[in-house]
Amino acid sequence: MPCRQKESGLFVYPKRGWRRLFMQFPLYFWRMGLEPLLRQLHFIVLTTRGRRSGEPRRVMLEHSYINERIYIAPGWGERTQWYLNILADPRVTVQRNGKTLGAMARLVTDDTELTALYHLARKNSPVWKRYLASRGVEDTLEDFLAKKDRVPTLRLDPIAGHPPLPPLRRDLWLVWAVLALVGLLLWRLL
Repeated sequence: MPCRQKESGLFVYPKRGWRRLFMQFPLYFWRMGLEPLLRQLHFIVLTTRGRRSGEPRRVMLEHSYINERIYIAPGWGERTQWYLNILADPRVTVQRNGKTLGAMARLVTDDTELTALYHLARKNSPVWKRYLASRGVEDTLEDFLAKKDRVPTLRLDPIAGHPPLPPLRRDLWLVWAVLALVGLLLWRLL
């Protein structure tokens, strides 16, 4: 049964404006070559195929990594665009720890797998309690498992061969050269 998400707080769906723009900043940081920093924050780049356009769509996500498997969850549930794209085509490209791989996204329903995820996310994610509250789930394992349909979780299973979609390129590295030049000019003028 789908959950109607709260309309205030951190996990309000960013329909437009500054919040939507803010969600894109980490992708620009990645393109500028800051992937090692973002790696420390447990971020990956996920590329999906747009369900209407067919074009690659990219998002940066916090993830969990257990037993060499990547797990992700849509922060805005059924409204999340990348999640809707995956429902239409589960083949994705993942960039993590300097590597690019193709994967097949699968919904996790196994209680044992979800239990391990619950404990890891509860320990590592600074927004875990607020995320659960936004979905109407108490921060207990029992409630999490009972309401697992409110917090869909996906496992990204690697697939052989080339990734199905092109990865995000690090094509904004020249920004650093421009910033260094501007800094040098300002230093010389002052």
